[in-house]
Amino acid sequence: MRTIVACSCLAVAVASASGQFQPAGAPRPATPASPAPPPATKLEAFSPSAGSLLRIGYTELGKVGYDLVTVDVREVKDLKTGSSARGVVAEVHESQYREERAFIDADEVPELVAGMDALMDVKTNPTTFKSFEVHYTTRGGFELSAFNTARDEIKYMVRAGRVVPASMPLDEKDFHKLREMLIAAEQKLSEPSK
Repeated sequence: MRTIVACSCLAVAVASASGQFQPAGAPRPATPASPAPPPATKLEAFSPSAGSLLRIGYTELGKVGYDLVTVDVREVKDLKTGSSARGVVAEVHESQYREERAFIDADEVPELVAGMDALMDVKTNPTTFKSFEVHYTTRGGFELSAFNTARDEIKYMVRAGRVVPASMPLDEKDFHKLREMLIAAEQKLSEPSK
């Protein structure tokens, strides 16, 4: 019994000296926030010059997954310099406390649609393992995946965000609807800019 108590006291003393032990009710030291990663897309990085007029045109293309995943196509333009960026913004609302967005440049949309087609072509487990996942990710942290359940059903997941992503499962019908929205975005982005 004395050995156990001595070991426990020693563990508390070591943890306390190293700063790992916090008595109940003691304030915890603040953890430093990680800096945001630099923008990964032209749309996210777009910044008008000081004193410019900024014009933003956008169209909401729809919502899927109980209206918790929204997609819009947009163009931002600095009217002073004429510089602009076009693409898609996807938002995932995982909960009332967790929502993230991903920016997708116009040049990525055709590849994204092709990636969705490849995910929809997965009808059975393509591996020799019990479970699998197949992922497609854009530069701005928009990730789509197909995976199997315990009953070997194919399901889909959408994630947005590059630091701590928000995610939402989608059924096959919503995944197809999301694909249709991205095709509509591709068509809108192929129109000439004003």
